[in-house]
Parts: sequence; C-alpha cells; structure tokens
Amino acid sequence: MTEAVFQAPKRRPRVYEAYEAPLPAPRAGEDGFSAELVHGHVVVRDPGHVQALYGQGYFGKGVLSRSRPRYSVSERWGNLGDLCLPIISSSRYKALVKLAQDSLLAQGLEGEAACATLEKFTRPVEQPVNDHRKDRSNGRDESPQGPERRDDSGSPVDAFGEEGHDDGPQYPPEAKRCRRQGDPHHDPLAKLYPEEPERVDGDNSYGIKCVRHDDWIAHCGCRVEERQLKGVLHPETDAKSPDQTEYVLVEEEEEQETEESMQDPSSGARGTLKLVCRANPFRTVEYLQLSLEEAFFLVYALGCLSIYYNKVPLSIVQLWTTFSSVQPNFNATYAAYHYFRSKGWVPKTGVKYGTDFMLYRKGPPFYHASYSVVVEQVNDSFQGATLRPFSWRSLAALSRITGNVSKELMVCFVITPLDVTEELLSSPDCIKRFRVQEMIVSRWISSRERTEQDDL
Repeated sequence: MTEAVFQAPKRRPRVYEAYEAPLPAPRAGEDGFSAELVHGHVVVRDPGHVQALYGQGYFGKGVLSRSRPRYSVSERWGNLGDLCLPIISSSRYKALVKLAQDSLLAQGLEGEAACATLEKFTRPVEQPVNDHRKDRSNGRDESPQGPERRDDSGSPVDAFGEEGHDDGPQYPPEAKRCRRQGDPHHDPLAKLYPEEPERVDGDNSYGIKCVRHDDWIAHCGCRVEERQLKGVLHPETDAKSPDQTEYVLVEEEEEQETEESMQDPSSGARGTLKLVCRANPFRTVEYLQLSLEEAFFLVYALGCLSIYYNKVPLSIVQLWTTFSSVQPNFNATYAAYHYFRSKGWVPKTGVKYGTDFMLYRKGPPFYHASYSVVVEQVNDSFQGATLRPFSWRSLAALSRITGNVSKELMVCFVITPLDVTEELLSSPDCIKRFRVQEMIVSRWISSRERTEQDDL
C-alpha cells in the first residue's frame, strides 16, 4: 500500500447540466428541509426539497429511478398540440384505473360510486389545459413525470452516467451546449468562464449575437456577457401545484370494417392504433431516499435537514443512536463520509463494486468516479477487528475489479484513540476524536515493473 495521492478526476466528455451549488442551503424565509424515518430509511417526500437536495450536492437517490429522481410513467412521448405527453398502452391504463379503484374502495367509497367517479374522470379529452409548462431556464419539464431531454421525435433521451447513475444531461437538443465543469487546473473551460452561467430565457437568447464568433449565441454556445443579459434573464416561475391533473396518451385500437371482417367476423382482424388523451387516474410520485451518512451529514454538519419519526422531530443524539443500531459500523462510515465531503468530494454508495463509497468530483454528471473506498476502523497501532476481513484472494479480486472500471482502490482508516470508551461512541462527540488516513492499494504487475526498470 502507498499513501494516497489524489489524481485529477476524469471528466465526462459532454456536460449539459449547470452546477448549482456544492451543498444545499435553505432559501431566505425557509425553515429548511424535512425528511421522515421509515423502517430505518430516511426519505424526503416534498418535491421541492427533493429537487433541492439532489440538485445541490447530489444527496440521495430516487427510489424509482437509477439515481436522479425523475420517474416517468412511460419512456415514450408524443405531441398533442403544444404539449408533450407520455404514451402508455391500453392495458397499462386499465391497470392504473384498477389501482385507482382499489384506492377509492379502501377509503370507504362504495363500488358503484367509485366506478362512476373514475368513468367521469377518465373520459377522453380533446385538448387538456396546458399544465405541462416548460421551464426554459434549465430546459426541463415542470411536470413531475415529464422528460428532461427529448430527441427530434419527442422521445426522451436517456443519458445514463457511469456505475448505473442516471445523472446525464437534462437539456433539450436546442440547448446542448457544454457548461463549465470545475477547477481551472483541470478544466480549460474554467479559465474562459470563471463563473457558472446565468439562468437565461431560451427564446430570447436566440436573438443575442456572440462578440467573439460573430454568430448567434444559440449556435456557438458561448456564454452571454453581463451587458447582454438585460431582458433575457428568465423570470422565476411559481411552483406547480401538486394536485394538478396529469394527462397521458393511451394507445387504443381503432376498429376498421373491411370486406374480410364483414364476411367472416371471427377472422380477428385488428384495427390500427390511435392515441387518445385521458387523465391519469393513479399518479405515482417518486421520493428521495438518503443514506444514513447523507442524512446525518445534512442534520449534524449543515443543520439544514429535520428528520421526523411519527411526526415528532428527532434530535442529533437520537439520530446517532438510531443509525448506530441500524448500522453497527455507522460511526466509522460517517467519519469517512464527513471527511471526504469536507474535502469537496461527493461520496456515493459503492455497494455495486463491493466497497463502501465511490468518490466523485463535483458530482456524477460532471466527472467519473475516481476512487472506490473501503472503510476500516483501527486503533492508534492500526490494529483492531476489521469491518471487512480480507484474504489475499479477495483483496486481489477487489483490486482487479476496481482497475477494470478505471478506478483506484482506497482504504480509508478511521483511527480511534485507545482512551475512547463505548459511552463516548454512543454520542456524536466521538467524531472529534477520530483521525482519518487514506492508503491507495495498487496491484503489482511484473511485466510493467520490468519495463520500467528497462527504461531506467
């Protein structure tokens, strides 16, 4: 093992997402974010809090999505007038109606009344009210199930990031322009654009000319200068009401009478499919799930999150005790998480590769993960019961897996002083006594070693 030397992270080739903030902070006049403790898991239900926590610091993951909370009822989309609505099959829509009916019956509504209510609610709609307004300041649909990128045909474009993170660009084709990505030492664009781009109205920006390339800003992708921003900054839009009706396009068969079907009704001739606009009777709202380390960091280090259990807020000591009972090595993993967050890294779970964390520079949409981290708790003599006992074979296998995905394997030692007692470990005050040291595990390759010796 060698002492950790942090290398420059590997940038993603194309980034269309603006970097909002390294850490979430409540707006003026707000009390902060709220979450609930449900069966040992911390979940955030408020849509505004979900977007703020994930958009600023990339905390948590969507429970119905790979990472970014953007669950959609369908992956196919179609145009109806000036709206872009999800397309679902007739069988899928009937299943949603059945779920809505079961929900109404569970609430005590009689069967006939429930059927009448749903029949009236799910009637075809010629032109729905334009509730799917477009937030052109960031290129995303305000609908909770709307697509964030679409191709020329209106279908959503998936931009899955590395390690299965659904953190790709979220901009339509007309806004596919790379944004600034980070430190000038590692990013040449940062010297030209030292600050993040302003929120600019997409329609008005097409009429702004670039002073560098003598072309329209929308074509060359350069940043609008401050003297040109007057009149093009996008006004703030009101938050969408959570109980607005969502519409979908249902694929239904259109019966066509042919001579063959009239002569032989049992021929089973099928009609063509047509799209019928109907209201979605059963909406599935996605929420954000925080890891225990992320939740405690937001409460303890930032003080911007309140966690409730049965509508009663929990104190920091109560959360520490609860999380430690759910996860026995929580004190060590949280100390490592807190350490890397304070260094500017974004730790995400590394369970997919058999490690505790994956470290990202800024966030998954901007850089590939640089390190796979294994957390070990030891004493001052680097001794103690290992959290993950390794054999030479298992360590070599983990090192090979990490190398195959272009990462470096890091062992993070959380050093606990000998005088730390169990009573002190039951309180978050023990974090102040911990020390952290990183070591890089590199695989020795004999052929490479011989080549380097020959070069000398």
